[in-house]
Amino acid sequence: MKYDICVIGAGPGGYVAAVRAAQLGKKVAVIERAKAGGICTSWGCIPSKTLLHAAGILKTLRHAGEFGITTGEIKVDTDKLRAKKDRVVDRLVKGVEFLLKKNGVDWIAGQARLAGHNTIVVTGADGKSTMIDAGSIIIATGARPVELPNLKPDGETIITYFEALEVRGVPKDFVVIGGGAIGLEMAEVYAALGSKVTVVEMMPTLLPGFDIDLCKAAAEGLKKSGISTLTDTKVASATQGKDKRWTLTLESTKGKPPAPLMADRVLVAVGLKPNSDDLGLKTAGVTCDTRGFITTDAQMRTNVSNVFAIGDVAGRKLLAHKASREAHIAAEVACGHTASMDYRSVPGAVFLHPEIATVGLSEDEARQTGLEIAIGKFPLVALGRGVATGAMDGFVKIIAQKSTDTILGVHIVAPTAGDMIAEAALAIEMEATAEDLATTIHVHPTFSESLMEAAADARGEAVHIWKG
Repeated sequence: MKYDICVIGAGPGGYVAAVRAAQLGKKVAVIERAKAGGICTSWGCIPSKTLLHAAGILKTLRHAGEFGITTGEIKVDTDKLRAKKDRVVDRLVKGVEFLLKKNGVDWIAGQARLAGHNTIVVTGADGKSTMIDAGSIIIATGARPVELPNLKPDGETIITYFEALEVRGVPKDFVVIGGGAIGLEMAEVYAALGSKVTVVEMMPTLLPGFDIDLCKAAAEGLKKSGISTLTDTKVASATQGKDKRWTLTLESTKGKPPAPLMADRVLVAVGLKPNSDDLGLKTAGVTCDTRGFITTDAQMRTNVSNVFAIGDVAGRKLLAHKASREAHIAAEVACGHTASMDYRSVPGAVFLHPEIATVGLSEDEARQTGLEIAIGKFPLVALGRGVATGAMDGFVKIIAQKSTDTILGVHIVAPTAGDMIAEAALAIEMEATAEDLATTIHVHPTFSESLMEAAADARGEAVHIWKG
Protein backbone atom coordinates (compact mmCIF):
# COMPACT_ATOMS: atom_id res chain seq x y z
CA MET A 1 0.00 0.00 0.00
CA LYS A 2 1.20 3.49 -0.80
CA TYR A 3 0.28 6.79 0.87
CA ASP A 4 1.38 10.39 0.69
CA ILE A 5 1.43 10.61 4.48
CA CYS A 6 1.24 7.87 7.08
CA VAL A 7 0.65 8.71 10.73
CA ILE A 8 1.68 6.27 13.44
CA GLY A 9 -0.65 6.68 16.43
CA ALA A 10 -4.22 7.99 16.60
CA GLY A 11 -4.13 10.05 19.79
CA PRO A 12 -4.73 13.82 20.05
CA GLY A 13 -1.63 14.37 17.92
CA GLY A 14 -1.98 11.53 15.44
CA TYR A 15 -5.61 11.79 14.45
CA VAL A 16 -5.40 15.58 14.17
CA ALA A 17 -2.37 15.28 11.89
CA ALA A 18 -4.16 12.71 9.74
CA VAL A 19 -7.31 14.81 9.39
CA ARG A 20 -5.35 18.00 8.64
CA ALA A 21 -3.23 16.27 5.97
CA ALA A 22 -6.37 14.84 4.40
CA GLN A 23 -7.95 18.32 4.37
CA LEU A 24 -4.92 19.47 2.41
CA GLY A 25 -5.62 16.89 -0.27
CA LYS A 26 -3.21 14.11 0.61
CA LYS A 27 -3.82 10.37 0.64
CA VAL A 28 -3.46 9.51 4.31
CA ALA A 29 -3.42 6.46 6.55
CA VAL A 30 -3.24 6.22 10.32
CA ILE A 31 -1.77 3.17 12.06
CA GLU A 32 -2.97 2.40 15.59
CA ARG A 33 -2.68 -0.68 17.79
CA ALA A 34 -5.45 0.37 20.20
CA LYS A 35 -8.39 2.80 20.02
CA ALA A 36 -8.94 5.99 18.08
CA GLY A 37 -8.28 8.98 20.31
CA GLY A 38 -5.32 7.33 22.03
CA ILE A 39 -4.45 7.52 25.72
CA CYS A 40 -6.02 10.96 26.12
CA THR A 41 -9.50 9.91 25.10
CA SER A 42 -9.68 6.42 26.59
CA TRP A 43 -7.28 6.39 29.56
CA GLY A 44 -6.23 9.96 30.31
CA CYS A 45 -7.58 13.47 29.82
CA ILE A 46 -11.23 12.65 29.19
CA PRO A 47 -11.99 9.91 31.75
CA SER A 48 -10.01 11.72 34.44
CA LYS A 49 -12.06 14.88 33.91
CA THR A 50 -15.27 12.87 34.17
CA LEU A 51 -14.13 11.59 37.56
CA LEU A 52 -12.93 15.03 38.64
CA HIS A 53 -16.29 16.48 37.68
CA ALA A 54 -17.89 13.91 39.98
CA ALA A 55 -15.47 14.96 42.73
CA GLY A 56 -16.52 18.56 42.16
CA ILE A 57 -20.20 17.64 42.47
CA LEU A 58 -19.47 15.91 45.78
CA LYS A 59 -17.60 18.96 47.05
CA THR A 60 -20.48 21.24 46.02
CA LEU A 61 -23.02 19.03 47.76
CA ARG A 62 -20.97 18.95 50.95
CA HIS A 63 -20.90 22.76 51.04
CA ALA A 64 -24.49 23.27 49.92
CA GLY A 65 -25.56 24.17 53.46
CA GLU A 66 -23.67 27.47 53.15
CA PHE A 67 -26.31 28.50 50.60
CA GLY A 68 -29.27 27.23 52.61
CA ILE A 69 -29.58 24.00 50.65
CA THR A 70 -30.18 20.89 52.74
CA THR A 71 -29.16 17.51 51.36
CA GLY A 72 -29.53 14.01 52.70
CA GLU A 73 -26.87 11.34 53.02
CA ILE A 74 -24.50 11.46 50.07
CA LYS A 75 -23.64 8.09 48.56
CA VAL A 76 -21.41 7.17 45.64
CA ASP A 77 -22.02 4.16 43.40
CA THR A 78 -18.63 3.54 41.82
CA ASP A 79 -20.11 1.08 39.31
CA LYS A 80 -22.44 3.77 37.97
CA LEU A 81 -19.63 6.32 38.02
CA ARG A 82 -17.42 3.98 36.01
CA ALA A 83 -20.27 3.31 33.58
CA LYS A 84 -20.75 7.05 33.07
CA LYS A 85 -17.04 7.45 32.42
CA ASP A 86 -17.13 4.58 29.91
CA ARG A 87 -20.08 6.14 28.05
CA VAL A 88 -18.21 9.43 27.77
CA VAL A 89 -15.12 7.67 26.43
CA ASP A 90 -17.10 5.56 23.97
CA ARG A 91 -18.86 8.61 22.56
CA LEU A 92 -15.62 10.49 21.98
CA VAL A 93 -13.82 7.47 20.50
CA LYS A 94 -16.66 7.11 18.00
CA GLY A 95 -16.38 10.83 17.30
CA VAL A 96 -12.72 10.47 16.35
CA GLU A 97 -13.51 7.43 14.18
CA PHE A 98 -16.21 9.46 12.44
CA LEU A 99 -13.82 12.34 11.70
CA LEU A 100 -11.18 10.03 10.24
CA LYS A 101 -13.71 8.22 8.08
CA LYS A 102 -15.40 11.37 6.79
CA ASN A 103 -12.04 12.87 5.88
CA GLY A 104 -11.09 9.78 3.89
CA VAL A 105 -8.29 8.63 6.19
CA ASP A 106 -7.57 4.90 6.00
CA TRP A 107 -7.41 3.07 9.34
CA ILE A 108 -4.75 0.36 9.67
CA ALA A 109 -4.82 -1.66 12.90
CA GLY A 110 -1.55 -3.01 14.23
CA GLN A 111 1.95 -2.36 15.53
CA ALA A 112 4.11 -0.18 13.28
CA ARG A 113 7.87 -0.35 12.81
CA LEU A 114 9.98 1.73 10.47
CA ALA A 115 11.91 -0.31 7.92
CA GLY A 116 13.47 2.70 6.23
CA HIS A 117 12.88 6.39 5.52
CA ASN A 118 9.71 5.67 3.58
CA THR A 119 8.75 2.17 4.64
CA ILE A 120 6.62 0.95 7.54
CA VAL A 121 5.90 -2.66 8.46
CA VAL A 122 2.58 -3.12 10.26
CA THR A 123 2.00 -6.30 12.26
CA GLY A 124 -1.63 -7.07 12.98
CA ALA A 125 -3.17 -8.92 15.91
CA ASP A 126 -3.11 -12.10 13.80
CA GLY A 127 0.66 -11.82 13.39
CA LYS A 128 0.47 -11.03 9.69
CA SER A 129 2.59 -8.16 8.36
CA THR A 130 1.79 -5.48 5.79
CA MET A 131 4.29 -3.21 4.05
CA ILE A 132 3.38 0.50 3.78
CA ASP A 133 5.13 2.95 1.48
CA ALA A 134 4.80 6.56 2.69
CA GLY A 135 6.05 9.82 1.23
CA SER A 136 6.14 11.33 4.71
CA ILE A 137 5.77 9.70 8.13
CA ILE A 138 4.44 11.39 11.26
CA ILE A 139 5.23 9.56 14.51
CA ALA A 140 2.67 10.18 17.27
CA THR A 141 3.06 7.16 19.54
CA GLY A 142 2.77 8.97 22.88
CA ALA A 143 4.20 7.87 26.20
CA ARG A 144 3.55 5.44 29.05
CA PRO A 145 3.91 5.53 32.85
CA VAL A 146 7.37 5.26 34.41
CA GLU A 147 7.69 2.30 36.79
CA LEU A 148 9.55 2.23 40.11
CA PRO A 149 11.73 -0.85 40.71
CA ASN A 150 10.43 -1.37 44.24
CA LEU A 151 6.79 -0.74 43.33
CA LYS A 152 6.07 -2.73 40.17
CA PRO A 153 2.42 -2.34 39.08
CA ASP A 154 0.28 -5.43 39.65
CA GLY A 155 -2.94 -3.80 38.45
CA GLU A 156 -4.60 -4.28 41.84
CA THR A 157 -2.67 -2.87 44.80
CA ILE A 158 0.14 -1.12 42.89
CA ILE A 159 -1.43 0.76 40.02
CA THR A 160 -0.82 3.32 37.28
CA TYR A 161 -3.33 5.94 36.19
CA PHE A 162 -4.84 3.35 33.82
CA GLU A 163 -6.17 1.29 36.75
CA ALA A 164 -6.87 4.38 38.90
CA LEU A 165 -9.37 5.59 36.32
CA GLU A 166 -11.33 2.34 36.59
CA VAL A 167 -12.32 3.15 40.21
CA ARG A 168 -12.57 -0.50 41.23
CA GLY A 169 -13.77 0.20 44.74
CA VAL A 170 -12.56 2.89 47.13
CA PRO A 171 -9.48 1.94 49.16
CA LYS A 172 -9.37 2.99 52.80
CA ASP A 173 -5.74 4.16 52.60
CA PHE A 174 -4.59 5.44 49.22
CA VAL A 175 -1.01 6.59 48.65
CA VAL A 176 0.03 8.52 45.55
CA ILE A 177 3.70 8.51 44.62
CA GLY A 178 4.32 11.65 42.58
CA GLY A 179 3.00 15.17 43.06
CA GLY A 180 2.59 16.14 39.41
CA ALA A 181 -0.70 16.83 37.64
CA ILE A 182 -1.76 13.19 37.24
CA GLY A 183 -0.97 12.29 40.84
CA LEU A 184 -2.76 15.28 42.33
CA GLU A 185 -5.85 14.88 40.18
CA MET A 186 -6.23 11.24 41.16
CA ALA A 187 -5.56 12.14 44.80
CA GLU A 188 -8.47 14.56 44.71
CA VAL A 189 -10.79 12.02 43.06
CA TYR A 190 -10.14 9.33 45.63
CA ALA A 191 -10.28 11.75 48.57
CA ALA A 192 -13.71 12.91 47.37
CA LEU A 193 -14.85 9.29 47.12
CA GLY A 194 -13.81 8.66 50.72
CA SER A 195 -10.21 7.41 50.76
CA LYS A 196 -7.62 8.68 53.21
CA VAL A 197 -5.05 10.01 50.75
CA THR A 198 -1.36 10.81 51.13
CA VAL A 199 0.79 12.23 48.34
CA VAL A 200 4.56 11.60 48.38
CA GLU A 201 6.77 13.85 46.24
CA MET A 202 10.56 13.72 46.15
CA MET A 203 10.96 17.34 45.00
CA PRO A 204 10.70 20.33 47.41
CA THR A 205 7.23 21.28 46.14
CA LEU A 206 4.18 19.75 44.56
CA LEU A 207 3.80 20.46 40.84
CA PRO A 208 7.56 20.74 40.20
CA GLY A 209 8.31 23.32 37.51
CA PHE A 210 5.22 25.44 38.18
CA ASP A 211 5.34 28.97 39.57
CA ILE A 212 5.96 28.79 43.32
CA ASP A 213 2.66 30.53 44.14
CA LEU A 214 0.78 27.82 42.23
CA CYS A 215 2.71 25.12 44.12
CA LYS A 216 1.72 26.69 47.44
CA ALA A 217 -1.90 27.04 46.33
CA ALA A 218 -2.02 23.36 45.33
CA ALA A 219 -0.71 22.30 48.75
CA GLU A 220 -3.23 24.51 50.54
CA GLY A 221 -6.12 23.28 48.41
CA LEU A 222 -5.25 19.62 48.97
CA LYS A 223 -5.00 20.20 52.70
CA LYS A 224 -8.52 21.66 52.72
CA SER A 225 -9.67 18.52 50.91
CA GLY A 226 -8.19 16.38 53.68
CA ILE A 227 -5.23 15.17 51.63
CA SER A 228 -1.84 14.83 53.34
CA THR A 229 1.27 15.76 51.36
CA LEU A 230 4.92 14.91 51.95
CA THR A 231 7.54 16.75 49.89
CA ASP A 232 11.32 16.19 49.84
CA THR A 233 10.35 12.57 50.45
CA LYS A 234 10.74 9.30 48.58
CA VAL A 235 9.86 5.65 49.14
CA ALA A 236 12.95 3.78 50.36
CA SER A 237 11.34 0.34 50.51
CA ALA A 238 7.96 -1.33 50.23
CA THR A 239 6.71 -4.57 51.73
CA GLN A 240 3.36 -6.26 51.32
CA GLY A 241 1.67 -8.14 54.14
CA LYS A 242 -0.51 -11.23 53.98
CA ASP A 243 -3.55 -8.94 54.00
CA LYS A 244 -2.18 -7.38 50.74
CA ARG A 245 -1.66 -4.03 52.48
CA TRP A 246 1.60 -2.23 51.79
CA THR A 247 4.03 -0.73 54.27
CA LEU A 248 6.04 2.08 52.67
CA THR A 249 9.26 3.12 54.40
CA LEU A 250 10.17 6.70 53.60
CA GLU A 251 13.32 8.77 53.27
CA SER A 252 13.51 12.55 53.56
CA THR A 253 16.14 14.91 52.19
CA LYS A 254 15.41 17.20 55.13
CA GLY A 255 16.38 15.33 58.27
CA LYS A 256 14.30 12.72 60.09
CA PRO A 257 12.13 10.62 57.75
CA PRO A 258 8.35 10.55 58.20
CA ALA A 259 6.70 7.53 59.78
CA PRO A 260 6.02 4.60 57.43
CA LEU A 261 2.80 4.73 55.44
CA MET A 262 0.21 1.97 55.28
CA ALA A 263 -1.69 1.61 52.01
CA ASP A 264 -4.41 -0.59 50.56
CA ARG A 265 -3.58 0.79 47.14
CA VAL A 266 -0.60 2.73 45.78
CA LEU A 267 -0.70 4.85 42.64
CA VAL A 268 2.68 5.33 40.99
CA ALA A 269 2.57 8.61 39.07
CA VAL A 270 6.20 9.66 38.79
CA GLY A 271 6.24 10.60 35.14
CA LEU A 272 6.02 9.28 31.61
CA LYS A 273 8.51 7.77 29.20
CA PRO A 274 8.22 7.90 25.40
CA ASN A 275 6.92 5.05 23.28
CA SER A 276 9.95 5.19 21.01
CA ASP A 277 11.76 1.96 21.86
CA ASP A 278 9.96 -0.42 19.49
CA LEU A 279 9.55 1.70 16.37
CA GLY A 280 12.63 0.76 14.35
CA LEU A 281 13.99 4.30 14.68
CA LYS A 282 17.61 3.18 14.32
CA THR A 283 16.79 1.41 11.08
CA ALA A 284 15.37 4.65 9.69
CA GLY A 285 18.22 6.73 11.16
CA VAL A 286 15.93 8.78 13.40
CA THR A 287 17.68 10.15 16.50
CA CYS A 288 16.43 10.48 20.08
CA ASP A 289 17.74 12.28 23.15
CA THR A 290 19.19 10.47 26.17
CA ARG A 291 15.71 9.84 27.60
CA GLY A 292 14.32 8.36 24.40
CA PHE A 293 12.31 11.37 23.21
CA ILE A 294 12.54 11.90 19.46
CA THR A 295 14.38 15.12 18.65
CA THR A 296 12.66 17.58 16.32
CA ASP A 297 12.99 21.14 15.06
CA ALA A 298 10.33 23.86 15.20
CA GLN A 299 8.62 22.32 12.16
CA MET A 300 8.44 18.94 13.95
CA ARG A 301 10.95 17.38 11.54
CA THR A 302 13.33 14.79 12.86
CA ASN A 303 16.89 14.55 11.53
CA VAL A 304 15.37 12.53 8.66
CA SER A 305 13.70 15.15 6.45
CA ASN A 306 10.50 13.24 5.61
CA VAL A 307 9.95 11.87 9.13
CA PHE A 308 8.18 14.00 11.73
CA ALA A 309 7.42 13.43 15.42
CA ILE A 310 4.73 15.07 17.55
CA GLY A 311 3.15 14.83 20.97
CA ASP A 312 4.55 13.06 24.02
CA VAL A 313 7.03 10.98 22.03
CA ALA A 314 8.66 14.25 20.93
CA GLY A 315 9.12 15.47 24.49
CA ARG A 316 8.96 19.02 25.82
CA LYS A 317 5.61 19.51 27.55
CA LEU A 318 3.61 16.28 27.61
CA LEU A 319 0.18 17.75 26.98
CA ALA A 320 -2.64 16.71 24.65
CA HIS A 321 -3.28 20.21 23.35
CA LYS A 322 0.43 20.70 22.66
CA ALA A 323 0.33 17.48 20.63
CA SER A 324 -2.67 18.71 18.64
CA ARG A 325 -0.95 21.97 17.76
CA GLU A 326 2.23 20.12 16.76
CA ALA A 327 0.00 17.89 14.61
CA HIS A 328 -1.16 20.90 12.60
CA ILE A 329 2.44 22.04 12.16
CA ALA A 330 3.74 18.62 11.04
CA ALA A 331 0.85 17.97 8.67
CA GLU A 332 1.10 21.38 7.03
CA VAL A 333 4.88 21.22 6.63
CA ALA A 334 4.65 17.68 5.24
CA CYS A 335 2.16 19.03 2.71
CA GLY A 336 4.53 21.77 1.60
CA HIS A 337 3.16 24.65 3.66
CA THR A 338 5.10 26.97 5.98
CA ALA A 339 4.45 26.58 9.70
CA SER A 340 6.41 26.39 12.95
CA MET A 341 5.77 25.70 16.62
CA ASP A 342 5.88 28.43 19.30
CA TYR A 343 6.31 26.82 22.72
CA ARG A 344 6.15 30.11 24.65
CA SER A 345 2.37 30.13 24.53
CA VAL A 346 1.63 26.49 25.39
CA PRO A 347 -0.61 26.57 28.47
CA GLY A 348 -0.99 23.89 31.10
CA ALA A 349 -3.69 23.11 33.65
CA VAL A 350 -4.29 20.90 36.66
CA PHE A 351 -7.98 20.22 37.19
CA LEU A 352 -8.21 20.38 40.96
CA HIS A 353 -10.86 22.33 42.84
CA PRO A 354 -10.09 25.15 42.25
CA GLU A 355 -8.29 24.59 38.97
CA ILE A 356 -4.70 25.65 38.41
CA ALA A 357 -3.44 26.95 35.07
CA THR A 358 -0.23 28.44 33.76
CA VAL A 359 1.37 29.82 30.60
CA GLY A 360 4.69 31.47 29.91
CA LEU A 361 7.46 32.10 32.41
CA SER A 362 7.21 31.50 36.15
CA GLU A 363 8.40 34.27 38.44
CA ASP A 364 11.67 32.41 39.04
CA GLU A 365 12.24 31.83 35.32
CA ALA A 366 11.50 35.49 34.56
CA ARG A 367 14.00 36.65 37.16
CA GLN A 368 16.63 34.29 35.76
CA THR A 369 16.42 36.09 32.40
CA GLY A 370 17.94 39.16 34.05
CA LEU A 371 15.04 41.33 32.92
CA GLU A 372 13.45 43.75 35.36
CA ILE A 373 9.91 42.52 35.91
CA ALA A 374 6.64 43.80 37.28
CA ILE A 375 4.23 41.46 39.06
CA GLY A 376 0.50 41.99 39.31
CA LYS A 377 -1.68 39.85 41.55
CA PHE A 378 -5.40 39.88 42.17
CA PRO A 379 -7.06 37.62 44.77
CA LEU A 380 -10.50 36.09 44.23
CA VAL A 381 -11.45 37.22 47.73
CA ALA A 382 -11.65 40.74 46.23
CA LEU A 383 -13.63 39.59 43.19
CA GLY A 384 -17.40 39.98 43.06
CA ARG A 385 -17.99 36.61 41.39
CA GLY A 386 -15.68 34.91 43.88
CA VAL A 387 -17.51 36.33 46.91
CA ALA A 388 -20.96 35.67 45.40
CA THR A 389 -20.22 31.99 44.76
CA GLY A 390 -18.03 31.34 47.79
CA ALA A 391 -15.09 30.54 45.50
CA MET A 392 -12.57 32.83 47.16
CA ASP A 393 -9.55 30.50 47.24
CA GLY A 394 -7.50 31.66 44.30
CA PHE A 395 -5.82 34.47 42.41
CA VAL A 396 -4.41 35.61 39.11
CA LYS A 397 -0.70 36.47 38.89
CA ILE A 398 0.74 38.28 35.90
CA ILE A 399 4.45 38.76 35.20
CA ALA A 400 5.42 41.50 32.75
CA GLN A 401 8.68 42.99 31.54
CA LYS A 402 8.93 46.37 33.26
CA SER A 403 10.54 48.31 30.42
CA THR A 404 8.19 47.16 27.67
CA ASP A 405 5.10 46.09 29.67
CA THR A 406 5.09 42.84 27.63
CA ILE A 407 3.37 39.94 29.38
CA LEU A 408 5.84 37.13 30.12
CA GLY A 409 3.77 34.74 32.21
CA VAL A 410 0.31 34.25 33.68
CA HIS A 411 -0.62 31.93 36.54
CA ILE A 412 -4.18 31.29 37.72
CA VAL A 413 -5.93 29.54 40.59
CA ALA A 414 -9.69 29.75 40.05
CA PRO A 415 -12.74 27.53 39.41
CA THR A 416 -12.42 28.16 35.66
CA ALA A 417 -8.64 28.58 35.39
CA GLY A 418 -8.37 26.03 32.57
CA ASP A 419 -10.68 28.17 30.43
CA MET A 420 -9.29 31.53 31.54
CA ILE A 421 -5.72 30.63 30.60
CA ALA A 422 -6.59 30.72 26.87
CA GLU A 423 -6.85 34.50 27.00
CA ALA A 424 -3.43 34.64 28.63
CA ALA A 425 -1.94 32.27 26.05
CA LEU A 426 -3.27 34.52 23.28
CA ALA A 427 -1.73 37.54 25.01
CA ILE A 428 1.70 35.89 25.11
CA GLU A 429 1.43 34.59 21.53
CA MET A 430 0.60 38.13 20.33
CA GLU A 431 3.24 39.70 22.60
CA ALA A 432 0.51 41.79 24.21
CA THR A 433 1.20 44.15 27.10
CA ALA A 434 -0.27 44.36 30.57
CA GLU A 435 -1.96 47.56 29.38
CA ASP A 436 -3.67 45.62 26.57
CA LEU A 437 -5.13 43.20 29.07
CA ALA A 438 -5.95 45.86 31.67
CA THR A 439 -7.89 47.95 29.17
CA THR A 440 -9.82 45.04 27.67
CA ILE A 441 -13.36 45.22 29.03
CA HIS A 442 -14.41 42.00 30.76
CA VAL A 443 -17.97 41.01 31.65
CA HIS A 444 -18.95 41.70 35.26
CA PRO A 445 -19.24 39.68 37.43
CA THR A 446 -16.98 36.93 36.09
CA PHE A 447 -13.84 35.13 37.18
CA SER A 448 -12.09 36.39 34.03
CA GLU A 449 -12.22 39.94 35.42
CA SER A 450 -9.37 38.91 37.71
CA LEU A 451 -7.08 38.80 34.64
CA MET A 452 -7.89 42.42 33.89
CA GLU A 453 -7.41 43.39 37.53
CA ALA A 454 -4.06 41.57 37.85
CA ALA A 455 -2.81 43.26 34.67
CA ALA A 456 -3.80 46.64 36.11
CA ASP A 457 -1.97 45.76 39.32
CA ALA A 458 1.19 44.97 37.34
CA ARG A 459 1.04 48.59 36.13
CA GLY A 460 0.30 50.02 39.57
CA GLU A 461 -3.24 50.89 38.52
CA ALA A 462 -5.38 48.38 40.44
CA VAL A 463 -8.63 49.91 41.70
CA HIS A 464 -10.25 47.03 43.57
CA ILE A 465 -7.40 46.10 45.95
CA TRP A 466 -5.60 48.24 48.51
CA LYS A 467 -1.83 48.02 48.86
CA GLY A 468 -1.24 50.55 51.61
